[in-house]
Amino acid sequence: MSAVHQENEPAALCLHAELLPNIRHITLYVSLPEAMRSQNVRPEICLSDSRRAITVSLPSPYEDVTDTIKLPARVSEASRLALSVAGQRVKDPRDRGHDQQECSFRMQIDDEDNSLLSREEHMDSFVPWTAIDMTSCTRLCCHHCRNILLDSHVPRGSCAEEKDMQGWMWKDLPSGNWAEMMDFWHCHKPDPHEGHDHGHDHVTGATAEDQNATVKGYGAANQVVATAGTVLVDVATFLLTDSDCRGLKQVETKSTTASPTEVQMDVLCENCYSLVGVEDTVAKGWRLFKTSLSVSKQLSEGEREDTEWESHSLEVVVAAQLLELIERESARRFVLHCGQGDGLLIWVFNPDMRYSNSSSDHSITAQRAMKILFQDVVDVDGMLHPDRGKASSLSLEELRLPSSVLSAVSKTLKSRNMMLPKSAREFREWKVGIMHRHDRTKNA
Repeated sequence: MSAVHQENEPAALCLHAELLPNIRHITLYVSLPEAMRSQNVRPEICLSDSRRAITVSLPSPYEDVTDTIKLPARVSEASRLALSVAGQRVKDPRDRGHDQQECSFRMQIDDEDNSLLSREEHMDSFVPWTAIDMTSCTRLCCHHCRNILLDSHVPRGSCAEEKDMQGWMWKDLPSGNWAEMMDFWHCHKPDPHEGHDHGHDHVTGATAEDQNATVKGYGAANQVVATAGTVLVDVATFLLTDSDCRGLKQVETKSTTASPTEVQMDVLCENCYSLVGVEDTVAKGWRLFKTSLSVSKQLSEGEREDTEWESHSLEVVVAAQLLELIERESARRFVLHCGQGDGLLIWVFNPDMRYSNSSSDHSITAQRAMKILFQDVVDVDGMLHPDRGKASSLSLEELRLPSSVLSAVSKTLKSRNMMLPKSAREFREWKVGIMHRHDRTKNA
């Protein structure tokens, strides 16, 4: 092996492809190793016969440096010609205009590729673990130590006739939009027609109307309350009664957002003492975080051996929360914090993108994700509630997360930033990151 080759032995290519569906193009970045910056090395780029993968290799003496990625979509035959011509040389904004060994290419998507056609997706398709995913025998356990927190059966009574075990009932909670709409309807519903309220008929009619409002779910006294034997599912949590859970304990903690005397009840795993949820006094139950749980979707009570536990990454659950807020509040900028003063300011630049990357920790197939612009925030409260006379952003929403989840999200965004090509890591004062989102169509 030559001395030159030994010096550059750890060198590796960096390939990154992003799908731009609105203009039906794929942008491909090819980054050469740092050691080759001063050398005029031109990579050889080959499009596969299926036009769904790209292979990049280097000429001698680096002929063993090669890599392949699958593209997010099939490109047109004309892309072969585009790849044979030298791509646009990209400049790193942090290197004062010095050219990097990084090129970008634009490839047009094949007109006959139907993979980009919008499928009929459920409005909650980005939410992991909805009620429809669960069975009557589904169990929940602590993600860290596998301590069982919700067993697969519900005791229905102590009498001999009632000792049969029945499964759990899973129900999706309505979105925040639904609750707001019901409040608006209750406050602005039309009054009874005049001329039809004579004597006691008026009282009887009003009582019937109030009862009807309660039954239909839009009465003022109607609210979500935890029910024994039923698991209520929302975007990020499961709502249960404390009597249905096992292996958990409550611990008092001082609230960091309300008055110093207000106490918040955290729910911890009895085995490993990790934070699993919080008490919801309004709903009279416990909210268990999806980020702290694993799920076993067994179909029957007998399937106990070799149980498979399913978990979702923290970023997928947080991404679902952000997407739900985007739908409900029409906001794109959020402050993520845990009530400790500092946090993350993020801008969801693209809520639905597909990309491929050649890094070792990335899947060989294209991933569905969100492009996130982010920056650290030192004073979250000052940004959310500025002093009088200071400008405030009307399109800024907040999302409070457990401290461990916030730390993991920050670490993920920063690691994905380093995964991107150097020229794509920054946008003005923002750093660029990627957050994966739940994709039901992958298993459809």
